[in-house]
Amino acid sequence: MTRRIGLFVSICIAVVATAAIAYYAYEQRTPRFDTQGLTEYYSRLTIREAEPVDPEAVREGIVAAVGYLKRYTLPSGQFVYLVNTNPQVEVKPSYNMLRHGGAIYALGLANEIIPDADAVSIMERSTKFMRQCCLQEIDGKQMVGMWEPGSLTHASEPPTFKLGGAGVALLALSAAEKVNPSSISVPEMQGLARLGGYLMKWNGAFYPRYIPSQGGRSTSGAVLYYPGEMILGWMAMYDQHPSPELMEWSVKAMMHLARQRAAERTAPPDHWALISTAEMFRLADRDHVEIPREALLNHAMQICHEMLETAYVPPVLLPMEGSLVPLGKVVSTSSRLEGLLAALSFLPPEHPMTAHVESAVHRGVAFLLRAQVKDGPYAGGFPMAIMLLPTEMGPDVGKFNREATEIRVDHLGHAIGALAHYAEWRRVTGAEASSQARRKN
Repeated sequence: MTRRIGLFVSICIAVVATAAIAYYAYEQRTPRFDTQGLTEYYSRLTIREAEPVDPEAVREGIVAAVGYLKRYTLPSGQFVYLVNTNPQVEVKPSYNMLRHGGAIYALGLANEIIPDADAVSIMERSTKFMRQCCLQEIDGKQMVGMWEPGSLTHASEPPTFKLGGAGVALLALSAAEKVNPSSISVPEMQGLARLGGYLMKWNGAFYPRYIPSQGGRSTSGAVLYYPGEMILGWMAMYDQHPSPELMEWSVKAMMHLARQRAAERTAPPDHWALISTAEMFRLADRDHVEIPREALLNHAMQICHEMLETAYVPPVLLPMEGSLVPLGKVVSTSSRLEGLLAALSFLPPEHPMTAHVESAVHRGVAFLLRAQVKDGPYAGGFPMAIMLLPTEMGPDVGKFNREATEIRVDHLGHAIGALAHYAEWRRVTGAEASSQARRKN
């Protein structure tokens, strides 16, 4: 009997071990996303005509958007989070520190295109506000997180440290360090980076939050953009403070996203993942680091394809021409432009998809500049949508139209990022001809 029990236990252990090894191998597999279908698809698809946007108009758009942030930053460094250009719409008090950090990051991008001492001063003031109100050491674990006090957000939840918050805070601190290195605490940045590492699972997936009152790492509240925000935060820190660990974490996390999306045969419009991939390629080239380029490129192309499919939907109304999403939504177009422009830094020039991406960004940037408020107290701002919808379009039009005239701080952040990336891409490539003409040549 004892021998039988021993044999049974041995068999169980062997079965469990085999299953564990198989599961580990599955979670570490090379993503199998076949790009041949994309090559054939975009070879047949007609490219939309798109002329490049005048560089001076782009610069004027950046200056106007930065000017908006200058006027709508309080002496404390807190941004005016939300306004509505329609005075009949009530604006309820709220705040979001991830979007606060994103605005600091965007100001840094704008400053690289058009140096502006006043904008740098706002970056420093807003970074100081973020550090004092919302960055906090966690449980003596040599980690730092960003939380959102209820007095700021006008919401009630237990102290929560979000994965995306750590990533965007790291982005903001890295941007501020570029313009004034002495103003930033490197140990604080390291603490934010370590929180991201602590929240990452063995296979590259993440816990989205750390909630001390609920035992620490939590699976609740997952957000699509958190992993990409964390990876980009790691890459921003790596840029100025290279560390093999930061690159390893970034590759591991991105490969998990690539495996997951290849298996699902679809990818969400994850612009943060595209920007992160561009930075990963650039920094790996700079430092001669080996990374799984083919798998990461294929993942990026999968995301670009999903974005382009939406961008090719005919506009509902003529003013929406160039929007990369339905109904002329400005902020969604801005964020997708950031991702597509980042992808143009590494997409193979000869791939037929690339010309379609170029066309989309030309049209999208022209749309953005048309949507920007031109005069009055909100000049330089970007509303949620380029226009109101006719009431006969459906029962939800009222809600859409109330929100269409909102200007939120993240609208500025994403739009400035898109315009700054476009200006830099045009500078680097000298892309003066239309996408159609370039492809013919």
